[in-house]
Amino acid sequence: MSDNLIRVGTRGSRLALAQAELFQRALTAAGAEVAAETVVIATTGDRWQAADAKPDTLTKAVFTKELEEALLAGAIDVAVHSAKDLPAELPDGLVIGGVLCRAAVNDVLVSRAPLAAVTAKPGAVIATGSVRRRRQWLERYPGTEFMAIRGNLDTRLRKLREQPAWDGLILAQAGLERLCPDTDGLIVSVLPTDFIKPAAGQGTIVIQCAADSAWLPVLRRVTHRASLVRWRAERAFLRAIGGGCQAPLGVLARVYDGVCLHVAAVYYAGSAAAGRHAYLTGSALHPEELGQRLAERVLGRV
Repeated sequence: MSDNLIRVGTRGSRLALAQAELFQRALTAAGAEVAAETVVIATTGDRWQAADAKPDTLTKAVFTKELEEALLAGAIDVAVHSAKDLPAELPDGLVIGGVLCRAAVNDVLVSRAPLAAVTAKPGAVIATGSVRRRRQWLERYPGTEFMAIRGNLDTRLRKLREQPAWDGLILAQAGLERLCPDTDGLIVSVLPTDFIKPAAGQGTIVIQCAADSAWLPVLRRVTHRASLVRWRAERAFLRAIGGGCQAPLGVLARVYDGVCLHVAAVYYAGSAAAGRHAYLTGSALHPEELGQRLAERVLGRV
């Protein structure tokens, strides 16, 4: 480690680079007098996205494994991740040292027609590769058809424009706002969280480092407390369910008045069309406990 140079590991996508830049801006805003060097590392997930192909088997760490290996090898000082890409368990020796202020948590529908027209159309075709999004959409609009889609944000928007039979594409609002892609001629409709709950940590940028990293005091300075509490509750829920980023569930935690924590979730068991919806309210001082209790409730254990 150099006293004033922090090596920031990131994936090479436009979104990942934008998030690494947001971290570097947060360092400056916090008054950290350090220089940052961006180190781009390709991950398994990046390789199959670039090839527009998906291996038969994937671990839950397809977008994080190589970054974590670089951390453990000392090749980088920190890794910047989208929180929703992280597996439920971290490798031994690594911790989350910082959590930036959370962006918008909602999903959005990008379409040619207004949202009301899309949802009213029998057999509407929606592009998404997310089980979470499909199951929640189908609970309200059971006649919808879905098309699997992969690739980065620009690729997905291009595919939507090239497929006139597709009525819409579901994306994360945070990604759109961070990249501001060309959506001319398209309508972006924010989907309420009581319609589609987000993935655990959606919209949240987390900074991973070694458990004994000398950079931990600096990372604490850029951490947004409420965002950290919300992420801890949602992550505890995900861990207790035993799911990853493709699990059929949505979860959202919110902090009120700095002390009250509300967590709501939906979980789809097997092939059941209706999800198990539940919520709990408790102390923001104990987010993991609340997240775990909520998981037990949707699993029917309490």
